[in-house]
Amino acid sequence: MKRVYVAYTGGTIGMRRKGSVYEPEPGYLGQRLARMPEMVSDTTPEIEVTESVPLLDSSDITLPDNPRRTIL
Repeated sequence: MKRVYVAYTGGTIGMRRKGSVYEPEPGYLGQRLARMPEMVSDTTPEIEVTESVPLLDSSDITLPDNPRRTIL
């Protein structure tokens, strides 16, 4: 079986609507993938999602943020 590794740092694909804005939410990307029938078929590669802490939208990242990021 093939495998896919996703290093999620925050941003569009894992954002959840909160009021009138979207924000990255820990665990949300994995939850979304698990609910998609095309992602849980016998022919789909195994997907491992790892998230950095904290999750940041790309519009919020500054140069000093990068060295402090931790992958869990």
